[in-house]
Amino acid sequence: MPSRSEKISAFLPLSPQDLHVLLVLKDGPLHGYGIVRAAEEQFSENLGLDIGTLYRIVARLLEKGLIREVPGASRNPTDGRKRRFYRATDLGMQVARSEVERLQALLRSPQAADLLEGS
Repeated sequence: MPSRSEKISAFLPLSPQDLHVLLVLKDGPLHGYGIVRAAEEQFSENLGLDIGTLYRIVARLLEKGLIREVPGASRNPTDGRKRRFYRATDLGMQVARSEVERLQALLRSPQAADLLEGS
């Protein structure tokens, strides 16, 4: 049986978009458009995260067990559309944390420092 760290490392590396979605969901459940808006507010660079790509990302994260659908306000009062809300799972947060730690270690490397200094 794989250890907890082996199980988490099987998900790494995460794509930047997958990591962004998990980071946005860290603070609580959101529906699809809410995820896109929160990502735009939290991350200044262009993520390539729009509604079309978001639902492919959501499907992938659901399949892997990194997020789950949760009950939420089922209807938008202005347009009557059903909205699905998503929350990061405990596993999803562990994987996101491991990915951030992995990226931090990479950026602390002498090679990364040299690159950032222009060498």
